[in-house]
Amino acid sequence: MTKGIIFDFDGTLANTLPVIFACYDYSTEKILGRKADRAPFIETFGQPLYVCLTSIFGVEAGSRICDEYRAYQDLHHDELIRPFPHVKETLEQIRAAGIPMAVVTSKSTATCLRGARCLGIETYFSAVIGADAVTRPKPDAEPTRMALEKLGTLPEETLCVGDAPYDMLSGKAAGCQTAAVEYTQFDRTKFAEIVTPDYWLPDMPALLPLLKNQ
Repeated sequence: MTKGIIFDFDGTLANTLPVIFACYDYSTEKILGRKADRAPFIETFGQPLYVCLTSIFGVEAGSRICDEYRAYQDLHHDELIRPFPHVKETLEQIRAAGIPMAVVTSKSTATCLRGARCLGIETYFSAVIGADAVTRPKPDAEPTRMALEKLGTLPEETLCVGDAPYDMLSGKAAGCQTAAVEYTQFDRTKFAEIVTPDYWLPDMPALLPLLKNQ
């Protein structure tokens, strides 16, 4: 039986693609003189921004792009973030069922909380754990284990829900069940080469019968 749920944020609860791509296009064009190909960036989704950008562009250029990205994000985040359909309603039903929820994200805790407030879902979570709260962020198990402590649930009783392989890897490493949303931007073939989720969810409401069946 599921007694706790740990969600990723970007691409799972919140449609932050308009934010992400606007920031990426702006920052790469400013530093490189051109908008960089998005495909390599998409493949890094689920990891901290600095790690993503420096792995693609190297430490010097990646660091400068990261600074520009964050500055642009700070200005435009609230106007660009969008909700996914039925997320808030699903969270409400999970809370009504008495199942505690947490968020584990590869962005900063403050930025995640800002996004949750924009979407009106910040009150649903017992804890929000960003990459700045841990030594080893996803795909390491550390942030998921921290969320388990906050929820007070055992790994085998807890379901990790995300849109990227790194969400699944962190959850599995901590001993949790995992579910990936099918609206992920990550290529499904490459996803499967990295990790196999225990479940696939076509949309967020599909989580509800899964909880009842476990």
